[in-house]
Amino acid sequence: MGADLGLRGRRVVVLGLGTSGRAAARVLAEEGADVLVSEARPRAALGDVADLEALGVRIEAGGHAPSHLEGASLVVTSPGVPEGAPVLELAGRRGLPVWSELELGARLARAPYLGITGTNGKTTTTEMVVACLRTAGIDARGCGNIGHPFSLAAREGAEVLAVEASSFQLRFAVSFAPRVSVLLNLAPDHLDWHGTFEAYAEAKAGVFANQSGDDVHVGNRDDPVAAALSRRAPCRVVWFTLGEPGEGEAGYVGGELVARLDGERRLGRPLGGSGLRADA
Repeated sequence: MGADLGLRGRRVVVLGLGTSGRAAARVLAEEGADVLVSEARPRAALGDVADLEALGVRIEAGGHAPSHLEGASLVVTSPGVPEGAPVLELAGRRGLPVWSELELGARLARAPYLGITGTNGKTTTTEMVVACLRTAGIDARGCGNIGHPFSLAAREGAEVLAVEASSFQLRFAVSFAPRVSVLLNLAPDHLDWHGTFEAYAEAKAGVFANQSGDDVHVGNRDDPVAAALSRRAPCRVVWFTLGEPGEGEAGYVGGELVARLDGERRLGRPLGGSGLRADA
């Protein structure tokens, strides 16, 4: 079990009842909050919600009415609710804090976690990181946008979590602080949700915004746009490339992963398809 959210007995409104909304509603109810779910879809489209209602979750379907925010102390929004949605604008005018489910996970997490984002390749990279950690004997679990919500994984006792983070989730994460963050690449995407490329990039920057000290950010040296964003990270930045790596970098050369550390060129070879073995 993670940290106390300080929400016992307080009204929390969860916007949307998709995968992340269901997880948020469950976790909040189990943490003692008074949870109301506001869902745009009709009740008949929601499927079985008996498990949530058994926890005392109240579900209001068929549209996000202003009355759903009455008495709320916090709003937890789902990726399916656009940033410019009237209900979020109303929450802002009322001074209500807005979190994503990712923020909920960050506040509950006791185990160290990595944050992985980018326009493309997030899931593959998250799975690779988990495989490498498991090969090293670490009980690691992938979560977040990969399909298993971070807020659930944060309470399940893994030694390390690899969190795939989308721009939607990062936009409303205020204390997400991975020990290692990764920005794979950056290209225009989801502009209908964010409005501008600049807003999209700023959301992606949330993967490293709260890092400091001994934390590490991993950036893509070959992507000028992503690299410019990565240079803003307030912690140590290391780079990966598709070419021969420099000192402290990793590269992909001739079909093999190569790293240069302390002046030595180290080669990573596939290990049974489940990880990497580094050879000096």
